[in-house]
Amino acid sequence: MKAIVLVKNNSTLDYEILELEKPKPGDDQVLINNKAFSFNPIDLKTLRGNKFSEKLVDQKPSILGWDAAGVIEKAGKKVSGFKTGDAVMGMINFPEFGHTFADYVLANPEDVVQIPTDFSYEKAAALPLAGLTAFQALKYHCKPAEGKRLLLHAGGGGVGHLAIQIAKALGFYVITTASASKKDFVKECGADQFINYKEQVFQDVIEKPVDAVFDLIGGDYIDKSLKVLKKGGTIVSIPSSGNAEVKEKAERAGCQGVRFRVQTNQNDLMELVKLFNKPGANIFVGEQFDWGQVDRAFSILENGHVKGKIVLSTGKD
Repeated sequence: MKAIVLVKNNSTLDYEILELEKPKPGDDQVLINNKAFSFNPIDLKTLRGNKFSEKLVDQKPSILGWDAAGVIEKAGKKVSGFKTGDAVMGMINFPEFGHTFADYVLANPEDVVQIPTDFSYEKAAALPLAGLTAFQALKYHCKPAEGKRLLLHAGGGGVGHLAIQIAKALGFYVITTASASKKDFVKECGADQFINYKEQVFQDVIEKPVDAVFDLIGGDYIDKSLKVLKKGGTIVSIPSSGNAEVKEKAERAGCQGVRFRVQTNQNDLMELVKLFNKPGANIFVGEQFDWGQVDRAFSILENGHVKGKIVLSTGKD
């Protein structure tokens, strides 16, 4: 099987596409014939060197990735609820290693759910990590209620466009920042107010304080966002080097700061799939590649400003 493997823990995109033996499932595992997987910023950070890569490079083979969608080729004898031939999707084994950038993936049954018949494998692969990140951050930390105001940064990206739709389902009035080229896209996803971050100062445009902020950028966006956040409101920020002090900064402003990390949760994923398996829901795959275009996929991810998600189709029968 083909797999994308981390070679060294350093600051370069040091990976190889290798031919490896197909893994064998244990009694309590399923072997997935992987039809598609998606790229996430955490994959790029792992290639660039972080605490994940420090551990991953010592594993052999050091296969990258967490998102997968495919068909169960074999189920261990202790597995219940799934069988050979089932189409499944999931965020595998996070925050440990999922090894999903491969033609075949081993998974624990509690990490996957059935793929709806209306989903392509590409859409299924695009949803788990990004969708669970948005779902868990908004539902469990932003205190959703009908009519509450949410400021969402980077609404046109992989997490952002899903977060808009999840936030609307939870009752939020959604204000999002994005580039002008993504205005129509974020509005189609359900955003109530669009702010062009390149031409507008969002803290000057927002007329009254928001109840919550979902920050996918960090750095000075935390400080600026606190200026429009209600006293007692919540700002949730995705872990990066630019948001290490979000709790302290929020506390000084009389608010709550959360440095959030997603967790594998089968019930949450089932609820998420149900939400996006409705008419009008949009899991947007902005870029789709094959094994011969891995360099291009990482290049686009590294350059940022991706519209929706980046997915690789394995072409595996």
